[in-house]
Amino acid sequence: MYTPYYGFYEKPFALSPDPRFLYLSGSHREVLGHLVYGIEQGEGFMAITGEVGTGKTTLCRTLLRRLGPETEVAFLFNPTLTPLELLKAINGEFGLSTFGESRPELTEVLNTFLVEARSEGRRVLLIIDEAQNLSTETLEQLRLLSNLETETSKLLQIVLLGQPELEHKLAAQDLRQLRQRISVWSHLGPMDGDETREYVRHRLNVAGQDRPIFTKGALRQVHLRTGGVPRLINLLCDRALLAGYADQKAQIGHRLVARAAAELRPARRKLRWERIALGLGAAGVLLAVGLLVVVGARAFSAREPKPEAANPPPVSALPPASTVVPARAPAPAPAVLDGVLDALLPLRNPAECRAAALDAALAIWGMPVSGSRSLDPEQLRERLASARLELLPVLPELAALHSAAAPALVSLRDGVSTAHVALLRALPGDYALLDGIVPGATLRITQSDLLRHLDGEVYALWRDYEALPDVLGLGASGAPVRWLQSALAELGFYTAEIQGRFDEATRDAVALFQKDRGLRSDGAVDARTQMSLYQALPRYTTPNLESDPVDLAHAS
Repeated sequence: MYTPYYGFYEKPFALSPDPRFLYLSGSHREVLGHLVYGIEQGEGFMAITGEVGTGKTTLCRTLLRRLGPETEVAFLFNPTLTPLELLKAINGEFGLSTFGESRPELTEVLNTFLVEARSEGRRVLLIIDEAQNLSTETLEQLRLLSNLETETSKLLQIVLLGQPELEHKLAAQDLRQLRQRISVWSHLGPMDGDETREYVRHRLNVAGQDRPIFTKGALRQVHLRTGGVPRLINLLCDRALLAGYADQKAQIGHRLVARAAAELRPARRKLRWERIALGLGAAGVLLAVGLLVVVGARAFSAREPKPEAANPPPVSALPPASTVVPARAPAPAPAVLDGVLDALLPLRNPAECRAAALDAALAIWGMPVSGSRSLDPEQLRERLASARLELLPVLPELAALHSAAAPALVSLRDGVSTAHVALLRALPGDYALLDGIVPGATLRITQSDLLRHLDGEVYALWRDYEALPDVLGLGASGAPVRWLQSALAELGFYTAEIQGRFDEATRDAVALFQKDRGLRSDGAVDARTQMSLYQALPRYTTPNLESDPVDLAHAS
């Protein structure tokens, strides 16, 4: 549509990973350099992480164009495979036999190929995209493939591309051997403001137009609203060009960009939720919100329903989380037996668990409960989105849950095939408090019982009170940066002028805050950092995983 109007040969902001359009930001150059070095040095395992849309796949395609004919490459895009399916896929990519029905047989075929390739002076490289979706068993199979080696070198080099969840997954205790073998590990970050401007101009030029179609103000808006993430930049610029064509504008100004961003915002939120829902669906679950049930020798104690308010109060007027659950009369604490979930989960309807978990989450944030008796995954997604509750993936381990320090949606497997959604409300002592398994009641179980049934999908719940961009980094400006600087100053990490520009002083202050909170100290304000900022600032109501609103001594 707008292509001939603006004089393009082709669409400049298509989402396909075309290496011709690759713009090498500082982060891209660093990661590409690490990859080339690792491959040339014969390293066995390499891992590249980055948020959705930062250009991991495009970067690897560029890498492949730079490798010589002496390198045999297999590129796998669908990692949701069993170990046996993975071996068949690898052999198929290298043109080998895939008829074996056992892993040893397929591995022997692959090993013979690798030995022959090495004797002929050829390097063999396996790249797996979206590696965060690999199961633990499949990742362990990859580790075993890294044992194929000669006395002096690895026969197979493996590159894992994935979202930040990959790092969380590889931090699991049962994958420590694999993590220890990763010798090259790089993170692909977003672009700063200058790089965003050059990125847009570069793509316009490749598409056949070198005049300044986007004004300087428009380019500032593009960076502010996308956080420097290439895929989001492509989406926004494409929509802005379409809006400019519709209005017959020769140049795209900041107002057109703002309008395009407003049109895209619902779609962006839906994409984020679909990504989360897909991860839970792959496990046979959907978002698990609020899991708290107190089990003892006596029957479950029903909780009084919270009356529904006609109009929810403003954020600033919300009561503290400790006032949400009604007080109970003193009673002896019940004994907690191990194995409670084995008995309960097969009896529960997953749709009813979703509804109960949702109500528990809403109550924690002081919002009216939904009153629904059952919810399908799409309904749960919509209710959480309308409540402005965000989900942050965390590692299904106690240390990661304590670090996130927020109530979490968890997926629990019943031992057969059904998974149930629930809200992890607290981890007091050696226990875990869950909502959603038994409607209107809080279940107290042992932490060992919880860990045995975790299905690998855990999402910390948080609320983006200030509607910040997905990522804030160098070059950003405006109200979100002023809020950030004020917040960091309040917490004692920022002492410079609050001027609304994300400069090096702001980045250094963010890095100090991240280091203090045990986060990756890269100076970029992503979702994990935003959640931690809200938790650290006393003016926001942020339920804490440790300070459970139920008095354990009185729960029954």
